[in-house]
Order: sequence, then C-alpha cells, then structure tokens
Amino acid sequence: MRSVPVLFVDDEEDIRFSFVDRFEDKFEVHVAENGAEALRVLESHPEIGVVVTDIRMPVMSGLELIEKTKALSHDIGFIVVSGHAAAEDVIEALRAGARNFLRKPYSFEELEESILTEVKHFRAFRENRQRQEREEALEDFITSIDSVAYTIPNDIAWINPLAFRLVGYMNAVSFCGEEGRLNVALGLIEMITNAIEHGNLGITSDEKIALKGEGEEVYYRELSRRAGEEPYKSRQVKVVFTLGHDRASFRIEDEGDGFDTACLPDPTDPEMLFALSGRGILLTRTFLDDVIYNDKGNAVTLIKYREPAET
Repeated sequence: MRSVPVLFVDDEEDIRFSFVDRFEDKFEVHVAENGAEALRVLESHPEIGVVVTDIRMPVMSGLELIEKTKALSHDIGFIVVSGHAAAEDVIEALRAGARNFLRKPYSFEELEESILTEVKHFRAFRENRQRQEREEALEDFITSIDSVAYTIPNDIAWINPLAFRLVGYMNAVSFCGEEGRLNVALGLIEMITNAIEHGNLGITSDEKIALKGEGEEVYYRELSRRAGEEPYKSRQVKVVFTLGHDRASFRIEDEGDGFDTACLPDPTDPEMLFALSGRGILLTRTFLDDVIYNDKGNAVTLIKYREPAET
C-alpha cells in the first residue's frame, strides 16, 4: 500500500506522532499541523492519494483545505475527523468533497479501514481517468443517450467498472462537473454493494459488523460462500440508467427479500452520522439529489439533477 502516500493533518503534535508511529510501516506518511501547511505538502507531493484531516484547526480549517485542494485534484480522497461530533461540520465537508468521516476518539483499526477504502477509490479514479482518456475520441461521437440497462451477478468485482461506465455516459454529454460525477460514482458503488451484500446475499448489518470484526478476509469469504449457494447464486442485480435533459436517474434492483424502509437512518439525526451501519446510505444521500426506495425495499432510484450552467 506504500504506492499511495497518505497525508495526516492535525494541530495536535501528539496525535500526529501517534499516527506516524502506527502507520509509517503500512503507508508512505506525510504530516501537517494545519490546512495551510497541508496545501504546501500536497503541492510538493502530487502523488498523495488520501488525506486524513481534522475539521477545526488554526490558520486554515479542514473544510477550507478540502475546498482549495479540489482545485488541484478531484481524485484525492479526504477523510475528515471531528472531535465535537458536529454533524453540520461533517455534512459541509462531505459537500465540499470529503468522502468519509470519523469521530474522535477513533480506533486505529477503524482509521486504517477508512484509509484502505480511500486508497481503493483513489486507484479506481485514476484507472478510470486513464480509461476515459483512451476512450475520449470514441465518446466524442456520442450525441445523446436515453436509457441503458445492465444485469450483473453477485460479484463485487463488477461494481466499480459498472459505476464508472455509467458516469462515463454523463461525462460524454457534459451532464455535470467532474466532482459531481465522482460523487455519483461513489453513491452507485455504495448502493450496488448494498444490493449484492444485503439484498441478494441476505447479509444483515449486524452480521456484516460481526464478520468484519473478525477481519476483512472473513467477511469476503462469507460473501464468496453465499454467492456460490442457492438461493443466493441465482439472484442478480439490475441497474437501469436513464438520462434526461434535466436529470440522470439510476434504478438499482436486487432479487432479495427487501427490508422495511421505515427503519432507514434519519440523515438529520447527528448521532446517526457516526453510527456503524447505514453510513453508505447517508453518504449516498449527501452525494445524490434524491434517493427513493420502493415499498418492498429491494429497489432504489438515485437521481442527480443537471447543474445550472455558469453565467
């Protein structure tokens, strides 16, 4: 994992030291004590792919750091941490471009898992950018697209390629900006993952937390086991993408039993922001304009509205 350097930003020296001590053998680590110093580090080290930053710091806040960094690179993954459990700060940071969040005090295990997730996203974004550059000439010939449908098996390896393929159609017709498309891709990844894991494979949130507590490899072994057994292995996920003049919609439907949508986490509840389950849905609600479930709970429609043209 040392091929994707990580920048840790916190105004407390002891916390920076603890981060280096814990992770210097796992990642190439850089540190900064505020947002202004972090910007200088990022300018000197454009290879940095993940930034872990406190929100409230002197000189320059984490929020301002995110906003300024997005002018340099849309690919960098930001994980924000809050010592005050301020939901409004975290939501504002997510809207500015952060992709994950933790509350202090967090465990090193939780932080490492978040970093590894962002490393995967960073690599996927870079690979997708390279693919887009190779296909750019072909995509220039696209003039419109109304609807396209995909049906995929319960294999998580198909999730990222499908998500980026769909946002590629948005890119071809200049539907929204790059940051907006990356956020749509993240929302798609979260919801298609839910459709496979929780929907078709029937893994509950409590089961996922317990299995991951035993290690990532334990969890993925269980995914593989269920994907090879009935009734799970015959189930598929259908994704229908529709692009209109003013909106892009994505309907994701699994063949599981569904769930009671009344039990969905309340995105306005500050405590739910830091809950172990439901985070993917909350992130998707932040990144997309509308998230609408059917009555059974086995299909969800994500909507992104066209951004108004700049004048």
